[in-house]
Order: sequence, then structure tokens, then C-alpha cells
Amino acid sequence: MRVRLAVLQFPLLYCFGVLVGLSVYGADFGSASGYLYVIPLLLAPVVLPRLGTGTLRWLRRQARPLAALGVALGAVAYRPLHLGFWDEQSLAQSVTVSGLGLVSVVVGWLAVTQVANHPGRTPAPLAGALAIVAVFFLLSRWYPLIPILGVALCLAPAVTLRWEEDAAVGRRTGRTPFLSALAFYVAAELGQVVWDLGVDSSWGPQVALAFVMAALVAMAWWLAGARVRARALGHPWFVTGAGVAALVITGAASVATARQPSFVLHPLRQALLGLALGGLIVAVLTRILVPGPDGVTGQGVWLWFTIGLAVSNVYSMQLEAFPTGRLAFALPAVVALLWERGPARRRHRRELAEPT
Repeated sequence: MRVRLAVLQFPLLYCFGVLVGLSVYGADFGSASGYLYVIPLLLAPVVLPRLGTGTLRWLRRQARPLAALGVALGAVAYRPLHLGFWDEQSLAQSVTVSGLGLVSVVVGWLAVTQVANHPGRTPAPLAGALAIVAVFFLLSRWYPLIPILGVALCLAPAVTLRWEEDAAVGRRTGRTPFLSALAFYVAAELGQVVWDLGVDSSWGPQVALAFVMAALVAMAWWLAGARVRARALGHPWFVTGAGVAALVITGAASVATARQPSFVLHPLRQALLGLALGGLIVAVLTRILVPGPDGVTGQGVWLWFTIGLAVSNVYSMQLEAFPTGRLAFALPAVVALLWERGPARRRHRRELAEPT
């Protein structure tokens, strides 16, 4: 579970928590303090997978001190935020929160490569990790910015992990346009309840419900047994199947909200989006376990998850009078799915046609 917590803490806690601070409580992009938040949210996930082998080995050797630094930065950063006090013009706050974000994204990336190095391990801890994430969002009802503290608490177990120096070496990053577009779509819909309620932090239990449902999906994946997991490895149909299920469920919630905008506050909507989020995470982690160039490190997917949250916030503020406009969030995922399945099918036909 320690590794899964390290994997999930950046996209699900840090990105969500910081975007709540910037979107709900204010952002000052007229000064350097505002732009510092962009570095771990958008730039670091792009740069990390492109680092050289020597840098990868050095980062892995420093994984424990980095995790300890993240715990310290998280405690310092969260202290003034405990009761929802977010100083958008504070340079000290932006430095500590962004420093925590850099540690968060690096440790999460190293944890993904460590998971990929052990494809035979069961995904049982994933459900527990998602349940812990749900607890932090439940507490957001009273302490809206507590996901930022949750990042530090999820980094704490990483201090005791045995980090394998060569796990990140030779790992290539595969492109997953469908999963990235799906992450954008799921995040865009998941964040709507937060932006709609704003300073009314009753969105906390709603988001917590979504993560509980995602944990149930992860539990179902575990209960499916080793046979299904073994068949899934190396077979794109499993990844696509989980992704398509997530796309259909998110689409159903999106259409229902377009027809009845008040549905955005209904717990059933969050439960549906939680099922979709669970399908997305299962698809991503299954693809990570695929050896060779078809595997992924997950950074691109998490980056588009963050972009989806940010774009949905802009939509909520500017275009909320056009509820059917949310259906446009599905278009990238639909196009990417059709594009991926087309070349994959043609390649499969060529393989069948080749003489053995």
C-alpha cells in the first residue's frame, strides 16, 4: 500500500488540493507567487520522463531524503491553511506548497517505475490507498485544504520504502492518447461539484464518495483473481475495455447533468464518476505493468487529469449558462479511442496474415 499511496498522492491529492486553493480561494498571477504553482502542476510531469539515466539513478538514491523533505514541507505549508486561510499573494506559501509539489511529483513518478518493475504483484493495496484518499476528502468538509496535508502524510511511508536503484532505468514512456483524454474527461466532470459549491465545502463528502466507489472498483479488480490479471498484461483489450466502461459511465453522468443541471449536486452522480475514476485508474495501472515500449509511466495521464480539473473550473465560471457545453469534454476521449482502435486493429490483422 505504501507504493500505491506514493503513486496516487500527486494527481489525486496535491493537484486537487492546490487547484481548490487557486480556484476557490484565489490566485495572484500578477506576481511570481502565482506562477510558482504552475511548475509542479504542469511543467514537472512533462520534464521528468525525459530525464537521462544518470539523473534517474541519482533521484532514486535520494528517494528517502526527498520523501522526508516532502513531509517537512507539507507540515510547514499546511499549518496556515488549516482552517481554509489561503493567502494568494504570499510568496512564502507559494514556495512551500510548490516545493511540496515538486517532491510529490518526483516521488510519485519513482513509485510508478517501482510498480512497473514488479508486474506480478497483486493490486490489492490499491483499494486501501483509494480509501485513504477518500478519508482526506471527507475531512475537507471541515478543513477544505487538508488534501495538501494528505500529500505529506502519504509521503511519510515512502521514507521507509526500499527503493530499487535500477527500477527506473531503461523504462520507456508509451503514448496513451485515449487514457490521457479519458483522464481529462473524468477529471472535468469530477471537479464540477467542487467549482459549483465553491467555499461551501460540502463538496468534500461528495468527492469522498467518488473515491470510495473507485476503491470498490479496485477491490473488484483484485477479486477478479490472478488469471484475469495475467491475461490483462500485454493485451490492449483489457485496458481499452476498462477505459471504454469509464467513458460510457462518465458520458451517462455528463448527459444527465446536461439535461438536469442540478444533478451536479446529486450523490448518484459522484458515485457514477467514482466508478469511472476506478476504471481509469485500473486501466492506467494495467498499462503501466505492460513491459517494453508499450508501457507507460503515468505522468502524461496525470497531467491531463490536472488539465481537466483546471478546464472544468474555467467552464464552471464562464459557461455555466450552457449546460450542454459539458458534452464537449467527451470529444477528445471519443476521437482518441477511435484513433487507437483503428491502427491497433489493422496491426492485429497484419499479424494474423503473416505466415508463422
